[in-house]
Amino acid sequence: MSLIRARDLSLEFGGNYILDQVDCSLEQNSRVGLIGANGSGKTTLIRLFLGLLQPSSGEVLRARNCRVAWLPQDFKLEPDITLLEHVRASRADLISLGDEIDRLSRELAATHSAETEARLNLCVERYTSLGGYEFENELKYVLTSLNLPPDIWNKRCGDFSGGEQTRICLAAILLLEHELLILDEPTNHLDLAMMAWLERYLLKQAKPFLIVSHDRQFLDNTVSSIWCLREGQISITKGNYSSFKAADEIACLSQERQYERQQKFIAETQAYIQKFIAGTRTSSARSRQKMLERMEIVKKPGQQKQLRLPVAAGKRSGNDVYTLTNLCFGIPPELELARELDLKAHYRDRICVIGPNGCGKTTLLNILLGEHEIMGGSLKTGASLDIGYYDQHQVLLDDSLTVMETIWQLVPQAPQGYVLGWLARFGFRGDNVDKKVHVLSGGERSRLYLCQMIHENPNLMILDEPTNHLDIDMTDALLEALKAFSGTIIFVSHDRWFLSQLATKFWVFRKKTSPEGIYTTVEEPDCDWQRAIELSFEEPELTKAPPPPRERKKKVNPWYLEQIHLSIEQGGQRLGELQNELESIHAELSRSETYAEPGRLSTLQTRMAELESEIGTLENQIDEWEEQYLRQSYEQ
Repeated sequence: MSLIRARDLSLEFGGNYILDQVDCSLEQNSRVGLIGANGSGKTTLIRLFLGLLQPSSGEVLRARNCRVAWLPQDFKLEPDITLLEHVRASRADLISLGDEIDRLSRELAATHSAETEARLNLCVERYTSLGGYEFENELKYVLTSLNLPPDIWNKRCGDFSGGEQTRICLAAILLLEHELLILDEPTNHLDLAMMAWLERYLLKQAKPFLIVSHDRQFLDNTVSSIWCLREGQISITKGNYSSFKAADEIACLSQERQYERQQKFIAETQAYIQKFIAGTRTSSARSRQKMLERMEIVKKPGQQKQLRLPVAAGKRSGNDVYTLTNLCFGIPPELELARELDLKAHYRDRICVIGPNGCGKTTLLNILLGEHEIMGGSLKTGASLDIGYYDQHQVLLDDSLTVMETIWQLVPQAPQGYVLGWLARFGFRGDNVDKKVHVLSGGERSRLYLCQMIHENPNLMILDEPTNHLDIDMTDALLEALKAFSGTIIFVSHDRWFLSQLATKFWVFRKKTSPEGIYTTVEEPDCDWQRAIELSFEEPELTKAPPPPRERKKKVNPWYLEQIHLSIEQGGQRLGELQNELESIHAELSRSETYAEPGRLSTLQTRMAELESEIGTLENQIDEWEEQYLRQSYEQ
């Protein structure tokens, strides 16, 4: 049986159909990528699946007891609870069972009761069957893989940045017990290493999932079916995004040709009918008229609005845009992010800055903008630079203005038609131009920010995650515009396809070694984009200095060496006996029957402490004997 099935599903708002007679289903083996332009209804379809919206017509059928883990884009954390409390709450059943086991164990140790023992046994069995003992390990694995190390687990959720909060939400959702996983833009705020980890994690789980994403590389690596929402209709294509793209181009071309042939045939037939309906061939004309009435009309292919962004540079900059010499930067007074930067940016370079989250990419962009002080070295800025900066947080947008007012304030003397025409190039048409900025979606805010920045005709663009929240069509349009741009581009992006198509050079944050330890620098390797990504996440190997040569001393009595060797063997035998006894105590402590004997638990714990102390002492003694044996053998 399907986990979720939609039949003739439609949703209408104000006379416009967001979804129109949609049929689709999620099965036990589904790995679906849901794509479509911003505002096409992707999140709406998910909310209908979950019963959070009611359809105008049609129905959604859900399997009984189908648990769905859903990551929405706008998930909010409670600011006053800690990271660990929020993530552990994803398995509240295990937390309550663990507390109950602790309580019953204390009660049984204090006063033996057959009823308490039976309840404890049931709780332990249920805790084990639910994977309680594996949950803590899984929790640590997921959090550390998402760059949330143990030293921050007790911080309040409200103290984390927006990107960190998104990763906390993702971790909690992944740890939920579920039969179906639904993720809405899960790669936002993940660096390249985290994306690769999430791809492997999803495939390893062997559970069905539905993912909304505009990252074509991520879709290529994870999904086996693409659902495309377009003009209220859904098309389903087997395969990953690349398969869909090829099939969609062929289908659109085929439909266009069928439509043109049919329209030509209809026009010729109607001309024949009009000519002969009242003449000698009336019966033939009427027959053809009935044929037209019964004909299944090929739907006219949707005329997708081609976005052509008018990116043009103003005056030309100098050939040397930036020169960084032995530059060091960080967060004053003591936190160093990178040092020994020797880099150059030239006219018409397309430079991608690559590195893990938190390494200092945005700080480096702010240094180039002159908004952050360096800690050492020098930065030389070229002549005649007009800089356009795309801030991924879009803090410069005024939420109190409308879309049209945001652009009109840049050119207050321009006619309204000019402003509307400019906005239309970025997909803002009709009533959308009167929307307040504060109600815009993430994708709409990104488009408006690009619209505002490009209008200023910079000759140097510094872009911080420009594709965040953009749909695939808008990303394609931006890419083509940036390729044709006659100025210089320095950008940060985690969209692997986008950076592979645009970048001609890479500035890579790399860890290096020195006699003092590990430090970070930024280099410009001569390599392709895959190797640049690998370099940014490589951990350097610390090389130990070779020990100084030892002076040879007089020979040692062989009998003395034999006695040391005998001591090592006897110590090893005794160590094995102690370890076996300790393992047997651990096994006894894991059985619930142990808690039924008064005093037994205390005796076992006392002996366990004695064994651990004796094992530690013996291991140290054996290490000393072995070191002594090796030293004397060398001197032999």
